[in-house]
Formats: sequence, structure tokens, C-alpha cells
Amino acid sequence: MEMQHVLLMQSISGTIYLLTITVVGIRLLRLAHRNKGLPELLLGLSLLIGGTFGATLEAGGLAMTTTAEPQLVGMMLLVGKLCGLVALVCQGVFIWKVFRPDAFWAPVIVGVCFTMSAAAVVGFWLHGTFATAQVPMFWFWLELAGRTGGSVWLVFEAVRYYRLMRKRMHLGLADPVVSNRFLLCAIAGGCGISMMLSAVPPVLYPTTTHWLMPWDLALFSTCGIGFCIAYSLVFFPTQRYMHWITGDVEARTA
Repeated sequence: MEMQHVLLMQSISGTIYLLTITVVGIRLLRLAHRNKGLPELLLGLSLLIGGTFGATLEAGGLAMTTTAEPQLVGMMLLVGKLCGLVALVCQGVFIWKVFRPDAFWAPVIVGVCFTMSAAAVVGFWLHGTFATAQVPMFWFWLELAGRTGGSVWLVFEAVRYYRLMRKRMHLGLADPVVSNRFLLCAIAGGCGISMMLSAVPPVLYPTTTHWLMPWDLALFSTCGIGFCIAYSLVFFPTQRYMHWITGDVEARTA
């Protein structure tokens, strides 16, 4: 693929992702301000801090590895990773409060994911990553495991709740719209996992001319947009969507 096409693809997909996640994050914060909802606040902060700022800085830094000064790339990676740590905590507490508010072990999972990612950031610093832009693989995989852990947990909890709600829904004991929200959360979690895994190719192949790079960014952006759409339908479902969900359920249970 020609370099011009790569840059165009990167610009379009990156811009759409950035606009989408920023708009959804702001809407969630406005909703949290109106209803004083903690889940909306946590998720909105996670999207804005981790997506709008953190992911953008890290992706930009990795994309500039071969073209910019190592100090600039390293600083972008540092700030992006610090934003990612904050977002990871917000996401973990969101899952904890929504799905396991009374479980004593839920905050332990949040702590483990944070500790793994924070230890990796310290490892990057000791290795000199933020001065040289060189990413050591051990700390990279440790950080990826910590970051992905939250989304894996979200998928597990959302699928579990969705299966329970479906059984009750067929008996007329559950609201189909509420039940569908758990499915949407599972979809959002799956998109989140895919977004995390898209960080692997830029580290293994640190050059913007590699054939895999534009497709990797397209995957990241597509999953990021799907992630935002899923959460938008959880907190801001349209009337048409709710009618479609309730009508589809009625047709299947008739």
C-alpha cells in the first residue's frame, strides 16, 4: 500500500475514532452531572482520559517512532500511559460498582490490573523507554495483560448477567431493554479487548510503512467506534432502537 494511502487511512480512521469517543465521553459526564450517577462518571472519565488523551498520545508516539525525536516520542508515551492508568482504574471501579458492588474480591481485581500496568510503567521508566522510545517486550506484555484484564472481566460479567436476564425475559420477569444493555456491555468489552490487542503490531513492527499498520489502525478505530456506539445505546438508547429490541423480543416469545 502506498504511503499516501496509508497516511490518508490513518487520518480518517483516527479522526473518526477520536471524535466518537470524545463526544460519548462528554455526554456521559453531562449525564453524570445531571443524575449524580457514579457509573456514568467513571465511564465518561475512562473514555476521555484513556481514549481521547491516552490512546491518542500512545498511538501517535508509536506512529512517530521512526520520524520524530526519541525524547518527544518518549514523553508522548509517558503521558499516554499515565492517562491509561487513570482510565484503567475508572473502568475497573465501574465494573465493580455495576456488577459486583458487594463482592469483597472485586476491588482486588481492580488492584491487580492496576498493579500490573503500573509496574510495567515503572519498568519502562527504568529501562529508559521514555527517553529512547524503545519498548522492552517483557514490560509491554505485562502492561497489556493488566489493561486487557479489565475488559475480559467486563465481558465475563456482562455475558453472565445477559444469560440470566434472558431466562427471566422468556418468563416475562425481565425488561428486554435492560437485558439488552448487558449484551451491549459485553460487545463494548469485546471491542475493548480488540483495541488493546491492536497495540501489538506497532511494537513488533515499529514502522509506518509496514503493510499491517494501516489495517491495524483501522481495526483499532473500528472497534473504538463500536465500543462507543455500544455504550451510547446503553446510556442513550434511541426510541427506534428500544422499539426494535422490544419488538424483536415479542416476536421471539410469541
